[in-house]
Amino acid sequence: MNIFDFKSYKTFLKAYCESERGALTRLAEAADTQKSYISTCLKGKGQLSLDQAFAIAVYLGFSENEQDYFYLLIEKEKAVTPALRRRLEAKAKEMSREAFRIKNQQKDSVVITEGDSGIGFYYATWLATGIHTLTSVPQFQSLANLGKRLNLNQESIAMIVEYLVKMELIKKSGEKFQWNSSNMHLEDNSMWISGHHTNWRARAIDNIQKRDKEATHYSAIQSFSEEDFDKLKKKIVHFINDFNKVADPSEPEDAFCFNIDLFRI
Repeated sequence: MNIFDFKSYKTFLKAYCESERGALTRLAEAADTQKSYISTCLKGKGQLSLDQAFAIAVYLGFSENEQDYFYLLIEKEKAVTPALRRRLEAKAKEMSREAFRIKNQQKDSVVITEGDSGIGFYYATWLATGIHTLTSVPQFQSLANLGKRLNLNQESIAMIVEYLVKMELIKKSGEKFQWNSSNMHLEDNSMWISGHHTNWRARAIDNIQKRDKEATHYSAIQSFSEEDFDKLKKKIVHFINDFNKVADPSEPEDAFCFNIDLFRI
């Protein structure tokens, strides 16, 4: 359950209490107050103090940003004048949007910045990212097998592999070339991100033209409300997190591309 999915701290705490047996009692104990008082607050009569909110936030294990958002929701509930309430609502909306930006969700990735010397070529061609990923799969750790997998001559493969070894993204072990890096993530304002997205969407188009029956491709042009636009963005970010939870620990057997296109590279 993510606090940034909620516009009201009371709605969040109600959902939390409904999700776990005895949660209301534990919240009251954390806030050092009566269970009946927490219940009354959640029904709309009364508000938590900031001290109580802090104790609950610590108990729930909120990060610093989650705590700030939680306190902001409480201040919004307490606001009396419409102007102040609108200002706090706008601030809460912006905090929620920022929390769901992809760069703030990739907590276990190494962030690549403009100062990372030599990495630009990695994002200039799909081959570098594709070969790098394939070397995590045991059966594709030789030049010959990489060439067969990608239908390219070994000279072209060797050039990319040499670059990846130099960048320490893969390592040579005998005749094998093995994945040797953490998951990497570009900042959304990176000079390389446009090319990286373009490379892989071009590969998606190529895959569509091949009529790959194993692949999934989806495009939709549709109108809906601004509120639902924000809601759908959050759902996509949640799905990306779920995707990573499955994909990251998965045993490498082949390499795939996921754009809301999913296909074998």
